[in-house]
Amino acid sequence: MYTRHLCVSANEMIAELSPENGRLTTMLGEFAEVCAADGRKAITAVQDKGRKYFKAGSYCGFARFTDGTLLEILPHNENAAGARKALCAEFCRRCGYAFDAYSFDPGMNFMEYFISVFAGETMKIIKSGVLSAYASREENLNTVQGTIMFSENIRRNLVHRERIYVRHDVFTPDRAENRIIKAAAVMLNKLTDNSRSSHLLKEALSFLEEVRVPHNITAEFGKCINTRNTKKYSTILSICRMLFDQNEGTAFSGKYVSCAQFYRLRSQAQDKE
Repeated sequence: MYTRHLCVSANEMIAELSPENGRLTTMLGEFAEVCAADGRKAITAVQDKGRKYFKAGSYCGFARFTDGTLLEILPHNENAAGARKALCAEFCRRCGYAFDAYSFDPGMNFMEYFISVFAGETMKIIKSGVLSAYASREENLNTVQGTIMFSENIRRNLVHRERIYVRHDVFTPDRAENRIIKAAAVMLNKLTDNSRSSHLLKEALSFLEEVRVPHNITAEFGKCINTRNTKKYSTILSICRMLFDQNEGTAFSGKYVSCAQFYRLRSQAQDKE
């Protein structure tokens, strides 16, 4: 569960900078410093007439902190439901997902909506069949498959003559696209408090059991192949790029940040100007 849910509009006060706010002040202060250094002021520390507080910038989105605090910054609107709807629609536009205004639940915070779209799209891919590819593998077997690696076989099996060290090709789902999806599923499953999203993510992870979690996720994007067969991965990979690819400009980081996504909405940018 969230330990705290802070929901404010863009350019409004988030919380007082005070000892009473303790850990919250520390986390928001560090995040404000990261944002300032990055040049993307999602939040700022403000001092006005002796009063110190944290203020939301012109970016809208969410930040989930390590203590469970969820910060949600919404665009200006007559009500929270309309603001959240506009933010979710912007996210869908960016990732290529068809936003359904009729089934939209305004009571679901933006982070949970973000995760629900990812979980749903992941299960669509799994149900239609994840793509697999041939990969070369070297291992000790009891039978000959592929090519015998003679020098390595002698080194490893001088005593165990019943085994043979070979190199062979296997058809496996352990390919770049699926590794990226698994990394995102592992990350988002730790954040969600929505039972349906959690169920879908756990189900997806069970289907992706053979897939490795990559150490260098950025490098995996360069291995993704754009073909007719991978077209169904388009939306899900766009969401993953938002999460992991710094060049997308939507992911924010920090010492106390578990996950953060902020967008500069066009209407908000115009208001700022």
